[in-house]
Amino acid sequence: MTIFVNFVLGAKEAYLFNSPTHWAWHHLPPDVEALFTSQPPIGDVLEFALGEGGAYFVSYRNADGGVSCSHYNLPNPLTNYLYQGHPHVIRDLATLSITLGPYESYYAHDKTSASWSNLPATLEKAVLTRLVSQDAWKTVWREGGRDAPSFVALGADGSYFMRTVKGGGSWDLKNAAKDEGMGGTNRFLEEARDFSGVAGLYLFPTHPSSYVLLLTNGKAFSNLPEHTWADYNKMAPHLPHLVQTLSPIPCVPQIPGQQQPTPQMPQVQQQQSSGCCPNGVRGTPHNCCPPVQQSGGGGVNLGLPPPYGRAGVMR
Repeated sequence: MTIFVNFVLGAKEAYLFNSPTHWAWHHLPPDVEALFTSQPPIGDVLEFALGEGGAYFVSYRNADGGVSCSHYNLPNPLTNYLYQGHPHVIRDLATLSITLGPYESYYAHDKTSASWSNLPATLEKAVLTRLVSQDAWKTVWREGGRDAPSFVALGADGSYFMRTVKGGGSWDLKNAAKDEGMGGTNRFLEEARDFSGVAGLYLFPTHPSSYVLLLTNGKAFSNLPEHTWADYNKMAPHLPHLVQTLSPIPCVPQIPGQQQPTPQMPQVQQQQSSGCCPNGVRGTPHNCCPPVQQSGGGGVNLGLPPPYGRAGVMR
């Protein structure tokens, strides 16, 4: 059963971090906290999304092994997509992925269908140019499905990141010119040959400068609020290797024993404190802040961000 790696931040210090081996949460909506502390306890959390006005969606494995979901105050088009007039959610909960953005924006998709609303204009254009046809039950994408968005994140002020099955994508990091870490991440995306080594870039509408850049080799680079550091630092060293399947869903944990090439990344040098790491400690192992290429190293160069508001496109 698919358990996506997930990082979610909300207002009032709310967060949920989830992976196949570790999960942590704090100050979530009361209904969700009640679910997570219920008896008998639930099994794995499969997907979690947190939006404005207390909106949330959570899917999880019951104590008896079945899959259920709970939600509140979702945008009307998203609710319509989930139910299509039926009394129960008709989407494949085992592969359903949802991201909630500002102004009732969202992107939702499972292994056969997708739905979205109020996306930033450049992201919607990037999605539509890849679309062949769509109805209530099936969404068909170009290149036999390889052009399908497999990961979408919606941040503040129209910022976003989108990755496709084949490793293409589109992004616009509105805060790149203001924030050192976000600027380095933007440069990393610009210089990457493709996104085959990027599992996802998690953005958060309530925290414009925060992000988690997750690579398919299990490495993560982040700028997160201090109240999340204890849980994040327990989880980050144990993130699994991930692989993009041909299904239009996020990267999934690699099956043990299956050989998967590790993307070549630049050698990492320790940086001076920039607020990315707990206490700004230097000279110690960490899983935060984008990597910086050393002189003579191979791979991707990271440097100054492009002009404010510049959008990127990876074919």
